[in-house]
Amino acid sequence: MAKKERAIVALAIALGIVAFGLAFTNGAEDGEDISVTQNPAIDALIPDREAEILQGDQVGIDLADGFQGALTIETSDGRNIPIPTDEIDSNFQDNLGRFLFRPGEGKVLDALPPQSNCVTATYWPIVNPEDSQTIRWCFEVT
Repeated sequence: MAKKERAIVALAIALGIVAFGLAFTNGAEDGEDISVTQNPAIDALIPDREAEILQGDQVGIDLADGFQGALTIETSDGRNIPIPTDEIDSNFQDNLGRFLFRPGEGKVLDALPPQSNCVTATYWPIVNPEDSQTIRWCFEVT
């Protein structure tokens, strides 16, 4: 290979590496959460990771058909609060698979404390409840 041809090949490889790097960083900015998009059991986290929400907003998970879920909230003041089943708004009967909690009077949380809070959702296939998994995400409360 002549010197000029080697330089052209090296330049093409370098440009390919730069293009790959740009595609990777631009893809990361679109808000796609790979732990959700690559998991067939999870349709969405509510709210998204690092979102900013109000103290009375809903939190939870949207699961695929055939899955059941439970929620625990880690508050910014250091408490881990399992959400009782009767306080989870579930659209399970409508086959929507949403398991949501909205704080309010008479519930385990009147309001989400300000600053960073997290949710841990445990989910499992209805046909095989022993096969449970968890996902955890955090968000800001104002």
